[in-house]
Amino acid sequence: MTATRHGPSPQAAYALWMAACAEAEWHAGQVVEQVSVHNALGRVSAAGVRAHWASPRFDCAAMDGIAIAAGPAATGLADGGQVLLPGAAYSWIDTGDPMPAGADTVVERERVELRPDGALVTGPVTRGRHVRASGEDFRAGELLIPAGRRLRPADLGAAAAAGYAALAVARQPVVAIIPTGDEIRPAGSVLGPGEITDSNSVMLAARAAQAGAAPVVTDVQPDDPDILAAAARDAAQTADLVLVIAGSSRGRGDYTAAVLAQTGCLAVQGVAVRPGHPVLLGHVKPARSGYVPPGGARAARPAGTVPAIGVPGYPLAAAVIFELFAAPLIARLQGSVVPDRAPLQAVLDRDWASAPDMEDWIPVALTAPAPGDPPGGRMPVASPGSGHGAGSISRLVRADAWWPVPIGQGRFAAGDRIEVLPIPPA
Repeated sequence: MTATRHGPSPQAAYALWMAACAEAEWHAGQVVEQVSVHNALGRVSAAGVRAHWASPRFDCAAMDGIAIAAGPAATGLADGGQVLLPGAAYSWIDTGDPMPAGADTVVERERVELRPDGALVTGPVTRGRHVRASGEDFRAGELLIPAGRRLRPADLGAAAAAGYAALAVARQPVVAIIPTGDEIRPAGSVLGPGEITDSNSVMLAARAAQAGAAPVVTDVQPDDPDILAAAARDAAQTADLVLVIAGSSRGRGDYTAAVLAQTGCLAVQGVAVRPGHPVLLGHVKPARSGYVPPGGARAARPAGTVPAIGVPGYPLAAAVIFELFAAPLIARLQGSVVPDRAPLQAVLDRDWASAPDMEDWIPVALTAPAPGDPPGGRMPVASPGSGHGAGSISRLVRADAWWPVPIGQGRFAAGDRIEVLPIPPA
C-alpha cells in the first residue's frame, strides 16, 4: 500500500480504517426493507426484480383502427391498392385493446373509410403490423432490475408494470454530522466579530442525502473534549457513520483526535491527500451498548462500533474527504454496485504541476471543445479552478468535476488526457 512522508495514500488509509473497524466487530451488513414503488426513487435495490408476468400480458393493438386477419380478406392491399372489407371481416379496436380471436393485424384508423357495405382500406397491409405481441417488452420471470442498482424513474415504472407494489431495498444509512467550534454559528445567524457560518454541515448533509443516506445534523458543539465525546457517543447510538467537522488538525483547540481515541479508536491520523491531509479515521462506541431508538429503527443491526471521520474544517477539504471516505462507505452499506458517477476522459487546457507525494484533488470546469480543436477530438476540455486554497468553496461552485491527481504524477502539459470524476447533479 502506498505511503509517503505525509501519511498513507487515500486507498491505503481506507483499508486501514476498515480493518480497524472490523477488528472492533463492526460489519457493513446490508439491512433490507420493503418500500412502495411510489417512494423508492433513489433507493438501492436489495434483490433482483423479476417480472411476475409478461408485458404485454396478451396480444394487443398498438394503434387505433380495425383488427383484421391479413389473409384472403386483405388480398390486393399488399401492393398498395384498395379493398372493401365486409363487416364480418374486421372489428374496431383501440390502442391497448386485446386482439380479437383470429385477428393478427391492425390497420390504422386514418386509412379506413367506413361505408354502408363495409370498410374501405387504402394502402399496403403487412401481417402483424401495429400489434404488440404478448411478452414483446419482457417475459414472465425476466430480470428487469439487478440487485445493487440505485432506482430510477424508469425502474419504478417497469417494476409496477411487472406486478410489484413494493420493492426490497437497502435501508438508508444514517449519517450523523457534528459541527464543532466556539466560533461556528448556525446558517442564518447574525455574525459577530470572528464568527463563522456553519456551511460545511449544510454541504455534507446534502451530499450524504444525494448518496442515498439519511443525514442527521446536531447542534454546533463547543471546543470542549468532554462535550464532544458525549456528542459522538450519542450520535453513534443511531448512526451508521459519524462525521465530526473541524478540530482534526493540531491546533490548540483541536480535540477530535483525542475524542476519537477516547470514545473508540483513532486508526489513521493524516492522509497523503490535498486538500484534506489532516483527516482522522476511526470509530466510536455508542453511549449505551445495545441501544435501540423508539420504533426499533436500528433493531436489524446491533448497536456497536460505528465508523467515524474527523473532517477538516476547510470546505474544499471537507468535500474531498467525503468523496474519498464517506461516499464509498455509504455505498457499501447499501450494497450499491454502481457508483453515482463514472470517470470521464478530458483534455487539460493548460500546464499543471502538483506535489508529487500527495494525491491532489482539483476542481475543474468542463467545456465542449471548439470545432476542429486538437487534441482530444470530442473529449471535454478541463480547466482547473483558480482560487485561494482549501477555504475557497467558490472553486467548487464553479466546478463540474474533480480531477484526482495520483501520487507520483505531479506534472502535466496542456493537451494531456486526464481522468476526472463528474460532480453528481442535483
